[in-house]
Parts: sequence; structure tokens; C-alpha cells
Amino acid sequence: MDRKGASRRGLVALLTARGTRILGLIVFLVAAGTAMLMWTPALENKAPGPTHLPWWAMVLMFAVAEMVVLHIQIRREAQTVSLSEIPLVVGLFMAGPEGLLVGRVVGSLLIFVFHRRQAPIKVAFNTALVFASGALALTIWSLAFNGQEAGPQAWAAAFAALVAAGSFDATITTMAIACYEGRIKISRMAREVASAGTLAAAVGTVGLVAATAVTYDVRSAFLVEAAGALLLLGYRAYASLRERHESLEQLYHFSEVVSGAHDVDTVLRSVLAQARQLLRSDRAEFLSFDFPGALAPARMSLLPDGVHKEAVAEVGHTVVDADPVVARVRRERRSVLLARTTKDAAEKEYLAEHGLREAIVVPLHMDGVIVGTLSVGNRLGEVRGFDAGDVRLLETVANHAGVALKSGSLIARLSHEAHHDTLTGLPNRHLLQQELDAAIAAVRLGTSVGCAVMISDLNGFKEVNDTLGHQHGDQLLRDVARQFVEVAEGSEGSGRTLVARLGGDEFAVLLTDVAGPDEASALAQAMVDSLSAPMRLDGVSVEVSASIGVAMAPLHGEDVSGLLKRADVAMYAAKANGGGVRFYDEGLQEAANPSRLALVGELRSAIKDGGIEAWVQPKASLVDGSIVGVEALARWRHADGVRGPHEFLPVAEANGMIGALTEAMLDSSLSACSAWLRRGIQAGVAVNVSPRSLRDTSFAETVSAVLARHDVPAHLLTLEITETSLMADSPQALDVLVRLNALGVRLSIDDFGTGYSSLAYLRRLPVNEIKIDREFTSRIETDPRVLMIVRSVADLARNIGMQTVAEGVEDQETFGRLQELGVGQAQGYHISRPMPASEFPAWLDRYNEDLNGPRPLLPGGRRPRSHAAA
Repeated sequence: MDRKGASRRGLVALLTARGTRILGLIVFLVAAGTAMLMWTPALENKAPGPTHLPWWAMVLMFAVAEMVVLHIQIRREAQTVSLSEIPLVVGLFMAGPEGLLVGRVVGSLLIFVFHRRQAPIKVAFNTALVFASGALALTIWSLAFNGQEAGPQAWAAAFAALVAAGSFDATITTMAIACYEGRIKISRMAREVASAGTLAAAVGTVGLVAATAVTYDVRSAFLVEAAGALLLLGYRAYASLRERHESLEQLYHFSEVVSGAHDVDTVLRSVLAQARQLLRSDRAEFLSFDFPGALAPARMSLLPDGVHKEAVAEVGHTVVDADPVVARVRRERRSVLLARTTKDAAEKEYLAEHGLREAIVVPLHMDGVIVGTLSVGNRLGEVRGFDAGDVRLLETVANHAGVALKSGSLIARLSHEAHHDTLTGLPNRHLLQQELDAAIAAVRLGTSVGCAVMISDLNGFKEVNDTLGHQHGDQLLRDVARQFVEVAEGSEGSGRTLVARLGGDEFAVLLTDVAGPDEASALAQAMVDSLSAPMRLDGVSVEVSASIGVAMAPLHGEDVSGLLKRADVAMYAAKANGGGVRFYDEGLQEAANPSRLALVGELRSAIKDGGIEAWVQPKASLVDGSIVGVEALARWRHADGVRGPHEFLPVAEANGMIGALTEAMLDSSLSACSAWLRRGIQAGVAVNVSPRSLRDTSFAETVSAVLARHDVPAHLLTLEITETSLMADSPQALDVLVRLNALGVRLSIDDFGTGYSSLAYLRRLPVNEIKIDREFTSRIETDPRVLMIVRSVADLARNIGMQTVAEGVEDQETFGRLQELGVGQAQGYHISRPMPASEFPAWLDRYNEDLNGPRPLLPGGRRPRSHAAA
């Protein structure tokens, strides 16, 4: 229930200023009582009644009165009242001052020590208070009554003594409470004094009736005792029913309060306040160990000094598991009552260790699962402890709390998900816009010097996602998000930094209270640098980089949409320059975004209506110079002219049209190949395949259908696959490659040597051809190391039965060198520029004439260039 060390609070209190004040009150009470007895005729009056009770009888009467208490409800406050006023009045009339005082002090002391088991400091204080108030009652009685006749004068004197003693008790008790609280509330003291005096007079009336009756006839004592017992039992029954009714009323109000709460923290505070009020305890606590979504604190306590919360990291499962009572509740799935009268040694030790007199711990259920415990400790007042009824009452509160917490956690989770990205846990676009709006408002009000918003796009993410699959792509996004958050948290600046995910591979960063571009530039560059090292995804090393655009308020605008738009424009400018950081400036064309949207629609229509066509670039044998096939290159016949792939391929990839574009190129290429076959031209055609196609399980069926539609033999189709497509070695991609190979389709690794694959793929994959990238081809005459690499690749391919094709052959010298190195085929401008597929037969005729004419191409000859359109 409480933290360790709480059991030593009593000792600590004695050593503090509060303990010193209490000791001072005790000394004052003893001194005041002694002074009243010595300096007044309090000990001189004799009892006016016919019966004289000995001191031991008074001890017994006061002991019984202190044990039998009444709970009187005044509005919303419960007053616990002992019946000690009854023997006090009886003693004034039927016992001497000495017997009355001894009986009151000794009888009360016995109850304090053996029945209520109070701490020594409380025993000393309460005993001193009983002595002083008894002395005051005797003093008032001696001054107001002459001791001659037990008539109206005696009644008035008795009432005066009762009111004075009760008011004195309330005053001193309130002062004692103030010693612990550190201040005295005059209004509270006045209310307590008035209430105590009235209650003392009311209870004392019963004693006065008893004393008056016995004065006239001793035998009436039996009737008085019987009537008093019946009244006591009746009131206790009434009080029990009233307390139950008020508990039900409070539960009703509690259910209204928690049903209107929409967050877990508010619900928990209401639950603890209600538990503490219903069971009249000085503390209540919620402990969580399996709460869903980690939306609740691990521990929330409501103590007299306020609410205390601890997070999961501060409490942990080890602390929860080490608590024997909580472990017992979890194990037995039922409530535990640690009564103040318990005889169990382990329970006593637990209460002492946690500084408790008593406690109740009940399980808290959600959907049939125990997610925590609700507990209360130390019932206010010492005349009654917790019982089975209180356990049932707390269980009812816990049941209400479980329902309310389930609703609150659901609302909290929905609210969190509405403002956060489910994949990375970062704030989403909606929350970013809210925070950016607040940051801009602060700039307008002059409370912030400025703010910066950054938009980042990942370069190379689509290739990784298409090749490795969405699962690895999602993991890459989570890793990037973690990197960005670490950079943002480690940045040096006076403002706050918020990292958000806008969707796809786009992230955004909001930097508040930033005056100039230097701080924003440093943070943006740090984010770019954080991605410089390769990342590992299931053992595969992948590389991505970031393009970041930055816009600032008030420099570039003071509205949310405008600032985001300018940051987006700057990001695309950075992306066009190969990545890095770019600040927005007026020179950037914002109109590019609307035109890009129009381009998407036009491209989609072109793919659907046959506007995408295959141009071809021939491939020649390095053995005899003959044309052995062509590579199909995508062109878009647009109203503004023919557009190359660099203008529309990124648009197709970004908008999910790459699969349809690949199928359109297959259809156009094989249609041309079919037309050549009818003219007797046996020229194969190579078509580039996107990584996304290799993850399409139906791609092999698509290729088979296009081949059948155009009646083209499968061996005349070569599918060129980039090394990036092969780096994942994913089961889906391998299965598609095997099925394509089974069709008879040839497979080629494009841009070999520039990607992530190793030579091991050449052994494991059904590949027929290797295309040496132009980066190597263009440098074989100038870089000896490149020359050796190309030679090694050619030898390796020849030894394992693969064909080699060199791209980017621009001149006769490179052509001849490749021939010497043993490369099989060449492709490049030296042979021909790309041309429409319909022009290829005529070009081939001219080429063959040159090849077989009086000026042969080989060896060393230079064939005239073709005039085909590029």
C-alpha cells in the first residue's frame, strides 16, 4: 500500500517539529487539568444522589462507554461519538470527584491500550485530554452547583459541564490535527466545537435521565439500562441502514462521474477518491501490472497530501511480484482483507512494513482478466475497522472501475491512433498540422521567434520495398523513424522538436522557437547523415538516403498549408539534385506539383490506350558483328512529343502504375517481334522488368499469355532484372524466376556490378545473361582495374555457360577492346541509337549491307552511323 519505510513514520514524527508540538499539547493538558483541580473547589463537592458508586465501578462504566460508540451522520460528514458522557453525568450525581476522575482516566486508558491498540504518542495525548476535560467538567460542576439538591440547578450545571468538556475536547483535537497539517483553520475549529458541544449535551441527556430516575428510585436503574440498550440497538440498526443507503447513493454518483470521463487518468482519480470516501480511509491506491496498451500509470496513490503517480519503468514487474498480498490476489483471484485485529504473523508483518493498521486489496478486472488491484488502508477513526461488508463495497467500486477503465482505455487508444501513425508510433499528419498551427500562432503573438518545418522523402525506399517486400519495407520505415527521433532528441536548441510520419516514406519534422536557418539546417543535415551508413534487414545490407526540404515561419509564410507546401516543393528540389537538404526560395517552381498531378492522369490514360510503345536498341555480336537482338526501351507518345523514360518512370513507380507499364511494354515489344518474325527476322527482344513484377505471383502467367497472344517463341524474349531485384533472395521472387525459366524465357541481370548481389547468385539463380554496366564499359580504356574486372566477369560467365552483354559502347576502340576481352555482345551508340520498332527492319537491312560490303566492320573497320531517330 505504501512505500517502504512508512512503518517508521511514528518515530520520525516524534523527532520532528510536529511531534514536538504534540508533546507540548500533552504537557499543557496535564498542567491545565492539575491547575483546575488545585485552584478550584472541583474536588470538594459531594455527590447529591442517594447511591454512591466506587471508583472501580466508574472504571468499568467508562471502559464500556468507550467501547460502545455511535456513528452519527451530519450531512456528508460522519461523527464517531463515544458514550462517555453518560457515565460522566452519572458520576457527577453518584460518585465523588476523585472516583469520577480516576474512573474516567483509568477506564479510557485501558481501552486506548488494550482495545484500540493506539500508538504510545496517541495514548499519551488521549489520556491527557481525558484527564483535562474531566477536570474541566468537575470544575464547571463545582462552580455551577451548590451540592444541596439534585434539581433543575443540578441539571443546568451538568449540561454546562458536558458542553464545556465536549467543546474543550473538540478544540484540543483540532489543534492536534493542525500540528500535523501545519495550520489551523478557524472555520473548521468553530464547526467542530459547535458540533461536539451539541453532541455531548445530547448524549449526556441519557445519563441525566438515568441519574434523575435512580435518584428517586434505585430500582429504576434496571428500566433505564433496558431502555438504553434498546435505544442503542435501534440506533445502530438505523445507522447501518443509513450508511448503506448513503453508500449506494455515492456509488450512483460515482458511476455518473466515471461514465462521463474520457481518459484513464481522470477515471483513476475518480475511482481512488470514491474508494477513499466510501470506506472512510486515509489512502487508496491503484496498482497496474497487465493494463492494456500501457495507457495507465503503474501505480497511482491518493494520500492525505494528494495524488502520487509512478510510471511502469519506476515500478516494474519485480516490485509487483515481490508484494505478497498482490501476488496472493493474482493467484487466488479474490480479495484480501488485512484486519487490524488479525492474528496472522505474516499479515501483521506486512501491515507494519507498509505503515498500515489495516487494508483491503481487491482485484481489478477487464474482460475477465485481472489487470491490477485496488486497495484502501487505514480506516479513519479507531472504533471500527474494515470488515466483510467493506470488502464487498470496494469490490463494487472495482467492478465499476473496470468498466469505466475499459471505456477510458478504448477512448484513449482511439484518440492516440487518431493522432499517431500505427506503423512507427510517430505523430501523424493531423497532429503535425495541429502542432504547426500552434507554433505559427505563437510566432504571430510574439511568444516565439519562429519555427521550421521539414519534409523528408527517402531515396531508394521503393526499390527496397518492392524487392524485399512490404514487411521489410515496414521495418526499414521503423528503423528510419527511430534514427530521426534520436537525432531530434539529441539536437541542441531551445525549442521543441516533433518528428511525424506523413505517409509512405515521407517524414516531417517541426522545430519550434527557432530564429534563423542555421539551427534548422544543422538538424536537417544531421538527419541526412544519420542514414549514411547501410542498414541491415534480416541479414541484407540496404542503403537509403534522405531528401529534405525546409520552410520557415515567418520567413516563408505564416499559414499551415502554405508552409507545408513550400517545404514539399523544397524537398522535391532536393530530390532532383540527388538528395540532401534544400531550403525553400522563390526560385522554386511551385507549379510543378499541379502539373505532376496532371501528368499522373495522362500517363494512366496512355498506358490504358496504347500510348506507351517500345523503341529498340540493337545488340551486336562481338564475334562477327551480326545483330543478335534488341533491347526494348519505353517511350511515351505525348501531345508535346515523344517522352523518354526518365520523365514518366518515377511517376509510374510513385503512383502504382509500374506493373501496368511493364505489361504494356511486353505487349508492344512482342507485337513488334511477331511482325519481324513474319518478315523472317529472327531477332530476340529484351524487356526490363520492375522489382514489383517479381513479387507478383501471377507475373509468369501474364508473360505466358502475352507470348501466346502474339505467337512468339519464349526463347526470343529476354527479361532484364536489376541486381537490386535479386538482393532479397525472397521466396516469391525466386519462385517467379523459376517459373519464367520453365516457360523458356531468357533471364538477364542488368547493370551487373553496381548493385548488392554477389557472384553466388550466378550459381543459384536461373540466369542466362549478364549485362556489364556502362560504368565499367566506359572506363576499360582508362582504368586497368576496370579492365581486369571486365575480363574476369567475361571469363566467369563463359566458364559457367552464360552470355555477356556490354552496355554503353560508344566507339570503335571500346568495341575492339571488349572483343579482345572475350565479351560476347555489345550495345550502345556505336552500333545504333534507339529507334521506333517499326524502323528496325529497314535499319537491319542497311546494317547487314555495310557488314557484308566492301568495307567490313571487322576487324578494325568503322561502320557508317545510322540516321535512325534517337
